[in-house]
Amino acid sequence: ANKDQNSAGDAFQMKRPSILIHVTKDPNAPPPETFPYLENMEDPTNTTHMTMLSFYSFPPKGGIDDPEEFAQTLRKRWKPFGALGRVYVAQEGVNAQMSIPTNVIDNFVDCCTNYIPELGVHMENGINIDPKPLTMEEFQVAGVPVRGQPAPPFRGLHVRVRNQIVADGLDRPLDWESAGYDMPPLEWHAQLKKAKEATTATTEGSTDKKKEDIPIILDCRNTYETDVGIFDGAEPLNTENFRDSWDVLKERLQDTPKDAPIMTYCTGGIRCVKVGAYLTQEMGFKNVSRLAGGIIAYDRTLNEKAAEEEPLFKGTNFVFDGRLGRAITEDALGSCITCGAETSLVSNCRNDNCHKRMIQCEKCKTTFLGTCSDACQQRVMKNQDMAPRRAQQQQQKEADEQVSDAAAKRGFETIEEYSAGHSTPPPSFYREIEFNTQAHLPSGSHMVSGASQGRWLTHLASTTREGRVLELGTFTGYATACFLEGAANAGEGLSMNNGNREGGPFVMTLERDQRAIDIAVAHLNIMSEVGVGEEAAEAACALRSSNGGGIVPVESPVVSLPPYKNIAGCEVVKVTDALATIEEMAEKNGDLNNVAPFDIVFVDADKTRMLEYVEACLINDNILKKGGLIIIDNVLWKGLVLEAHNGEFVSEKEEELGTLDEREIKKGRRARKLANKMHYFNSEIVKDDRVEVVVLPMRDGLSIIRKR
Repeated sequence: ANKDQNSAGDAFQMKRPSILIHVTKDPNAPPPETFPYLENMEDPTNTTHMTMLSFYSFPPKGGIDDPEEFAQTLRKRWKPFGALGRVYVAQEGVNAQMSIPTNVIDNFVDCCTNYIPELGVHMENGINIDPKPLTMEEFQVAGVPVRGQPAPPFRGLHVRVRNQIVADGLDRPLDWESAGYDMPPLEWHAQLKKAKEATTATTEGSTDKKKEDIPIILDCRNTYETDVGIFDGAEPLNTENFRDSWDVLKERLQDTPKDAPIMTYCTGGIRCVKVGAYLTQEMGFKNVSRLAGGIIAYDRTLNEKAAEEEPLFKGTNFVFDGRLGRAITEDALGSCITCGAETSLVSNCRNDNCHKRMIQCEKCKTTFLGTCSDACQQRVMKNQDMAPRRAQQQQQKEADEQVSDAAAKRGFETIEEYSAGHSTPPPSFYREIEFNTQAHLPSGSHMVSGASQGRWLTHLASTTREGRVLELGTFTGYATACFLEGAANAGEGLSMNNGNREGGPFVMTLERDQRAIDIAVAHLNIMSEVGVGEEAAEAACALRSSNGGGIVPVESPVVSLPPYKNIAGCEVVKVTDALATIEEMAEKNGDLNNVAPFDIVFVDADKTRMLEYVEACLINDNILKKGGLIIIDNVLWKGLVLEAHNGEFVSEKEEELGTLDEREIKKGRRARKLANKMHYFNSEIVKDDRVEVVVLPMRDGLSIIRKR
């Protein structure tokens, strides 16, 4: 009978219907938009050279209304040119460093100048065009090497929306149209010559000119830029980041008369707009000028209009397009990081996990394989030694793709490896968080969530009703970043923006370790500014440079970060006792009494008080919504909960500890104690009729607790 029933079922099995779609052109559709600058344009793929250029724009009257829409407009307008580069768009304006096929450069300039109103006349000093185009062969190797291989300055066109086109750290935006006198390059050159002569004469006592009448010439770039090139007579600000400029300017100019002549310059002019606005509007100086178009325009103008003049800029102009530097004179002003020899060669360490920006002479670059230290050199050498093996693995991979799935499966030894190999990997930014944790908090590097658990947390946050997450235990920000990514996904699906304490996509994370907070805030700042892609990975990698790189001590007990993707807000809160804090939140008391309830509470805190953390979330709906999730980490505690369940180490036998040193004995006892605590928690929470519990054997165990 069963056989007959199966045959009948097969005969009448339903099949998915086929759908045939016919697509025809709408005769009433408007014709595609055409522009005069594309008429009779040469084919950019036929170019023999690439031209490097840069420009910036600060449109008046509120700037750019919709940066996302404008960024898409730029991508469409520039696609026909085969444009490459990195472009930042914000409400305040546009900042671009690009490579354009030389045979269509005039068409590109026409497009930007006459057909994009937000650029046009608002591109201060027009477009800075490098005076020397690169041949295609030169272009392909002009950038920073990638994994030890030559690379071009740009490999694609990336137009990204940011909060600011130059992160300045100011409390409020200034009027960028009121930023001092925009001095043309030839006038700048003449003024510098006069200043140089006056300085010499004043020193020798052969003039009546007062020292205070000689202009103060300020180089507004960072130390790694001024180390390899500077104008005669200029003073560097010696900053590590542009946002440090304001304190330096206050200290340097505190006793300077308000009518003293101040001349400022930078690479392309954009930073000097902000410096000029600050000097005039915030500090009250009345005689401020800035080099129009920066060093790039000065170099081009002198070459084109005054080639007989000796450049007053000495050394190499650091640029941000992958070449890292263009030599204007042969002066070697920098010191090799390795041997101390004079040089102006700028590069990045070839160890991809370091990538430190450095000055290194040609000899040491060869000797140390383009790395900054013996350790990085050894790492690169190991990678090179592994290259034949990797090539063999690639050949095997290609061969595996030609055989059956069963043969391909032989590449995985465990089900965990198989699962990881068939999961979407996290963005490379997360790997850099792991590396930074190893570098700055090595004793706790094992505490980072990791790829599989991190992606799971992102998925959970993505599926919540509002994208609201409370995290207890920030550490270095790995899980925080995962939750923030998921919160933004949830908000995007619900068309919700700028979440905060009161509602919308929002991640609040509590931590008591100040050093962990400093590192986490550095990571989350990068994520808020540039996302989680390659640019974020590079910025996070830079945090491993000397002295902690961009890891700045956090002084405020509450750090509010710009909304990630303009969707998900985030606050990092320093606490002394996370349990006491959330108990206050549950009672609507304390500094956090205005926080709306969350969809997820993630607990990676004191393992001895887990039931109390959960109780604070269940006692009312002030912290966790009905139907919300409590996620508890480490509930399997290295697998020892099984032994705790079986009662195998209620008491320890001395003979079992006889071969261990005192530290190992204490470590073993602590592990057993915490395993007992976690087993007790697991046993109790599953009996609570206010919740539903699922324990997942992921990493060190996750307990997913749904509030009924």
